[in-house]
Amino acid sequence: MEKTEISVNEYKVLDYIKDRKDVPEDSFNAGLDDRIKSSAVSYLEFKGLIDVKKDTYNTYSVSDEGRKYIDQGFPEERLYRLLMQKNKCSLEELKNDLGSDYKIAMANIAKMGIKPVNGVLEFTEGHFLEEFKSRRDALSRIENGEKIEDEMLEVFMHRGLVTRHRATRRIININENGRAALEGYGQNDYLEVLTPEMISSGEWKNRKFRPYDLNSRVEQINGAGLHPLTYLIENVRKIFLEMGFTEMHGHFIEYTGWNMDMLFIPQDHPARDLQDTFYVNAGKEFEFENPEILDMVKKVHEKGYGKYSGWDYKWSENEARKLILRTHTTVNTVRYLYNHRDSPQFVFSIEKVFRHESVDWKHLSELYQIEGAVYGSNVNLSTLKWLLREFYSRLGFNNIRLIPSYYPYTEPSMDVAVDINGREVELGGSGIFRPEVTRPMGLRSPVLAFGLGLERLAMLYYGLNDIREIYNSDLDWLKNYKIKF
Repeated sequence: MEKTEISVNEYKVLDYIKDRKDVPEDSFNAGLDDRIKSSAVSYLEFKGLIDVKKDTYNTYSVSDEGRKYIDQGFPEERLYRLLMQKNKCSLEELKNDLGSDYKIAMANIAKMGIKPVNGVLEFTEGHFLEEFKSRRDALSRIENGEKIEDEMLEVFMHRGLVTRHRATRRIININENGRAALEGYGQNDYLEVLTPEMISSGEWKNRKFRPYDLNSRVEQINGAGLHPLTYLIENVRKIFLEMGFTEMHGHFIEYTGWNMDMLFIPQDHPARDLQDTFYVNAGKEFEFENPEILDMVKKVHEKGYGKYSGWDYKWSENEARKLILRTHTTVNTVRYLYNHRDSPQFVFSIEKVFRHESVDWKHLSELYQIEGAVYGSNVNLSTLKWLLREFYSRLGFNNIRLIPSYYPYTEPSMDVAVDINGREVELGGSGIFRPEVTRPMGLRSPVLAFGLGLERLAMLYYGLNDIREIYNSDLDWLKNYKIKF
């Protein structure tokens, strides 16, 4: 069998794995630093002396908030200890004692069966302190790289205390060619490294240098190309521009007054909770954009519009002035139409949104949303159905399902659904804006709106089973990705 020349570093890698099976590249060093070891493994693979397969796995890290809880205790734990001291507390007392952690503490203590009665929270006996300690210990184990129970892990990720990362490593095995190269190594006592001592002593004159084949085949280096997601974004943009739409843009940071109140989302809606939304502490108050909308929104929320009833609660301007990372790009549509009220309008955007989500095979906390709207006197639900089917068909998908749904700001509403991994997955929502949204802005014709997930669409577009694969730095896939319809 033909023997292939190998370097000292390649020899060290082969010698380490020769009696081992399925060796993860990151599980050994063979006396080499990571960069040199990785280079040696790449050369051995290129020379056909090892068999390589790739393994994708999960790693977990504790967020700054999680580390704070390890040191100071969970907000609900601090709340419970207050109850132990005082026996019972009014909600106002708890707000003052817990500060910004009050809502988180109340939401999680309620899950443990401790709920306020008539504005007062009373101490309840139970094994809660042991449970809190167990949770803190679990967070500490994650911080130390240890494994914990899946159920507890999912709870931590949902609360944003733990982040999951997808990583890829090479699993290597020596093959017959590698064993032959290993056996033949050093038979000619080749010199690989020339030192100053060898030169000064003249020892180099009596040594043979390892030969190098300057004409050997080298790996082809491809030029730069578009990331698969960038390619898809450009394709989507092209489709909407060809259909006569105008592209609009918005801001990452929004006032809740624009992001939610203008869309008739009540201020006590669960989507506005800290568990679902990233709030921004700016350290100071900024001038509210278009402050005239605040009075308009207040009237609609409290009393409704015309024959349409409102939410019948006391609306808070302070709540509307809070800053958040936008949870959707529908805010782009509302602001655009507020400033462009002439009919017709056809607008779209493809921009990032942020949600306090647990990251899994179909969820991300930072994602792109394809936003669009049509404002005109001759549009209706049939127009919206045609528009959605036409958009997806131009991407090669003709089997989407439009199913009834609910959103606070559209009526009727529809979800776009498909099957991924044998399960029904929502690609996005759509509907016709309610009069409580459009009429106060001076819009007299129907507004069709849709918000579609780009990354879930990319799963279909590229035939992926996990949304996180889109952002993996797998160079082989990035160089050779293909569209799968």
